[in-house]
Amino acid sequence: MEIRKKKTISIYRLFLEHLIGLSVAIIGLIMAFIIIISVSFQSGFVLPANYTDVKLNQLEETFIEDFDSTLLPPYCSYVVVDVNGKVFDSDMTEKDLNKTKSYLLSGNKSYYDFYKEITQMNGNIIIIQYDLLAHFRNPLLHKMIPYPELLMLLLLLGCVILFAVITASKFSKKLKQSLISIITTTEKIGNQDLDFDITPTQISEFNSVLNTIEKLKVALSSSLKEQWNKEQQKKSQLSALAHDIKTPLTVIKGNAELLEESGSSKENKELITYIQSSSDTIEKYLELLMSVVNNNSIHIDKNVISLRNFLHDVSTESVALCKTKNIVFQLKNTVKYDTIYVDGALLKRAIMNIVDNAVRYSDTNSEIDFTITENESYIIFHIADTGKGFSEESLKKATQEFFTEDTSRTNQHYGLGLSFAKAIAEIHQGILELKNQIDAKGAIVSIKILKNNS
Repeated sequence: MEIRKKKTISIYRLFLEHLIGLSVAIIGLIMAFIIIISVSFQSGFVLPANYTDVKLNQLEETFIEDFDSTLLPPYCSYVVVDVNGKVFDSDMTEKDLNKTKSYLLSGNKSYYDFYKEITQMNGNIIIIQYDLLAHFRNPLLHKMIPYPELLMLLLLLGCVILFAVITASKFSKKLKQSLISIITTTEKIGNQDLDFDITPTQISEFNSVLNTIEKLKVALSSSLKEQWNKEQQKKSQLSALAHDIKTPLTVIKGNAELLEESGSSKENKELITYIQSSSDTIEKYLELLMSVVNNNSIHIDKNVISLRNFLHDVSTESVALCKTKNIVFQLKNTVKYDTIYVDGALLKRAIMNIVDNAVRYSDTNSEIDFTITENESYIIFHIADTGKGFSEESLKKATQEFFTEDTSRTNQHYGLGLSFAKAIAEIHQGILELKNQIDAKGAIVSIKILKNNS
């Protein structure tokens, strides 16, 4: 679905409009300053830079005959010396007087200081010091702001910067308003909320991005729906499979009970007990499978349990499983204490999955060792067999769901056991380790359970 059309503008044109607006504002500002300065000069509010120079030229003829300091223009100073260089009259400061003497002797003067020499009829020399800068006519303003030109320049620069900031702010605000739609859209898609219409922006480039996002949204929505349908189909198939398994399981349990009542030999009764125990375990697994299928999660129920009783249950089922191939099952526990905090049912299932793998890949009349050790942080359950061991690929991928090294198998084990064992180890803040025996044939699978995994 295309983004609905509305009047748009490109980023280039938007930037150009703001740039032209800024330029017009600056030109208007400069013209305003020129008018203000012109009016200030014409009204006499501000004296122009050449005011003193023009005024002194007008007074020169007068001062040749008779010097009257009251006629001097403002903001200049004077000194009157005789033919011998003796100061006759002055209003200069000591510093200005020294600079004037330096000027008379060597002709040196500072960049800002100018001098006017007038030789009177009586031979005295009038030296007037002034500058070529604009000044406020009002003495108070002159004292507060000696250089109006600098003030005007700073004000102009400040206004230009202010206009630039305002223009940049307006341009940024325009972009942000348009970006809100993109940000909102990506956040909704990130939260997998795909049932909404994308709001277009006023910027054409952003709308192009939104059109691309719209296509991705549609594709993602289609993919998620397809995935959901597959999950529902898988749930339905697993649910049907679990239900179908219950029928032959009921037959097995019923026949086992009939055999038990028929007065079988001691050896047969032991085998019947294994059948009944395994049938009960399968029934529990089916209930767990149905719970996972319906709830999409594993119910965790951690408790403090007896390690001795737990190992006895695991050993009993493992021995029964090993008897199918006449495999010797050896249990060795080196843990010093008897209680552990775990979900006993889940941990037992994880260990039995590993034992089942070990039996599956071990030779008849071989041996499986089940060793329980501990270190500072973990309780470790080791299952070691004498089978062919793991290949390089299996060591990397054996804990992935549905992984199987033998691709020719179609109705046997598909790697769910080790994947489940890894998940249970992680639930107990532990890890699952796979490795091959170094000095002998076979593999070792270890479940490490954190001691304090609450």
